Amino acid sequence: MKDVWIWDPVDAKAAFQHPQETPENNLVMAKECFMDGKIGARLNKLSKATLLDQNGSIAMVAREDGSRHEVPTARLLHWYEGLLVLQELEAKSGAGVTWFDDRCRNLLSQERRKYKSGIVGSLYVEKKLLNTSVTGKRLDAEDPSFTHRRPDVKDMDIPAESEDEAAPGRFSIADITGYMPPWEAWCHEHAGFYQDFYQVQWKSDKGTAWARMNLSKVENGAIEAGSTWEPDDCIPPSLDGMRLREKTKWFKRKRDQEQKEKEKELAEAVKSKRPRNESSSRLPEPPKMGRYRRDGNPLMKDMFLQIGHDFDKPHEESNDICSGWPKRAEDYPPGYGCADPPGLCNSTCDCMDGCRVQKPGEMAKNWLEDPKRSSDAAMAIENLSLQKHIVNRRGATSNWHRFEAVQTRHTDQMKMPGANNFCKVLEESVRSVLKNLPVLALQQNGDSVRIPACALNKRTEDYVPVRVQLSQTSAARQWLCLSEEDGKLSLIGKGPPSWPAPFRVEFVHLDGSTVVVAAVVDCMVTNTQQKPWLSASATIAARFMDVALYPMSRNARAVLQEHLQKIFSFETKAAKEVSLGRWLDVVDIVIRTLRTIAMVHVKSDAQTSRPPPAAAVARAR
Repeated sequence: MKDVWIWDPVDAKAAFQHPQETPENNLVMAKECFMDGKIGARLNKLSKATLLDQNGSIAMVAREDGSRHEVPTARLLHWYEGLLVLQELEAKSGAGVTWFDDRCRNLLSQERRKYKSGIVGSLYVEKKLLNTSVTGKRLDAEDPSFTHRRPDVKDMDIPAESEDEAAPGRFSIADITGYMPPWEAWCHEHAGFYQDFYQVQWKSDKGTAWARMNLSKVENGAIEAGSTWEPDDCIPPSLDGMRLREKTKWFKRKRDQEQKEKEKELAEAVKSKRPRNESSSRLPEPPKMGRYRRDGNPLMKDMFLQIGHDFDKPHEESNDICSGWPKRAEDYPPGYGCADPPGLCNSTCDCMDGCRVQKPGEMAKNWLEDPKRSSDAAMAIENLSLQKHIVNRRGATSNWHRFEAVQTRHTDQMKMPGANNFCKVLEESVRSVLKNLPVLALQQNGDSVRIPACALNKRTEDYVPVRVQLSQTSAARQWLCLSEEDGKLSLIGKGPPSWPAPFRVEFVHLDGSTVVVAAVVDCMVTNTQQKPWLSASATIAARFMDVALYPMSRNARAVLQEHLQKIFSFETKAAKEVSLGRWLDVVDIVIRTLRTIAMVHVKSDAQTSRPPPAAAVARAR
């Protein structure tokens, strides 16, 4: 989990317009942006959130109010990059941005203290954005995997100047002469979109002298003649060489400017210091030596040096707690009294002194001593010490008495991958079945359908979750009930209103006092008449009988086959007709067994069980 920013509309009721998308072929939106001023920080705002999980183009986030929901990853912004946006808004304090309040300023001040050099935009451009273009949707169409960011911008040769005329509706670029990072462009009056902006110098063509024309009055005009500020998605990728050149110039210029500002601040700080006083450079005078002790007597003469000493401790008042402890009822303040029992303390009582050494009678509880019990405990420890094939008694010399288990055998490292790989087969089978849950299986009376947490958690975290819950934003809460204790599924009313009906299950754990979603699983209820767990049983049995692909010990296979026989008949080689709840319970046990087999030795019942007593055999006959 990490902190991120989310792009949100300033007006909560308005439709979201991505800050990196320009109003292309939309006159209404173009009028709102360029004429009505609904652009930049007046259209969108940044909201703090915590990224919980990310899967492709969808991310699960937690808001500051505790709500959780899914958002497209294109709406997320890196935490440090969002701080650069806030810093730019702070510099433009007169921009009239209503959502940038004292809370944002305090957060920005706190984050600045975490970084030694402050929040520096030139460093972020050099490390993160030099070979990445913050662009819009137009360039994204060339490769759908890019979402408002185009990586791997390469330093290619700048194309030679061409004499050909530009295509209709297009204009020729003479050069790129400036760069503006996205956080500055978003707050700039001649930009307003969260993209890399470049100062483009236009080439005169078709009889129009663009290069000498003053374009500073247009909505994206620049100060230089014949130049305008253009977003990244308006510049073709063939000019990446110019992009990198201007980005490099920008962050080097910014870095030099920041260095000069630091030197100037340091010089002013040194200059503002008070001039050094000559008297302040003198060493302090040594203290005057006394000639008498504190009691008025002469000092005690030193044996070697010509000095004297005063070793008498100063008189201190007695801090004896016993002498000041109340020993009569009238000694207590009004409304207070002693603990009864035992009652008031007497003149010789010292129970209130916690610094004294305890008496022998206070350290022993003779009324709890039982000679028979102590003898039995000592005998049990001695008998366990004699079991040399099980434990070794250690710590006789150091008096750290303990027992150490005897390691007679080690796990077969060659057969561990077989158990782990077969365990993966069962985990995948459970996930595939949960994505195709027939509604009839949830409506039938019989074995309850429970979500097996062990099969869906990580192998290093396969302990029982504190709570099993549906996703906070899931619409399945209207028609599905999930038990928080054991993950039991049950329908509410007639079930889902439409098919298929997806839902997400979360496994919640505690990390100290913090609630953490350790794992999630996506499930789906369908109206199919088939039983997908029966085909999964056949697949599991086929993999189990493949000894070469999944090597395991003979005892381990005997234990596993005993459980798998509950869902698959090895005699007829066909899956048994069992309910979904029964199937999930059996597979959950098999997965737990496999994870145990990968770490320990497994013995059959014939090797571990004790033979029945002779009397029991006689009665059985």
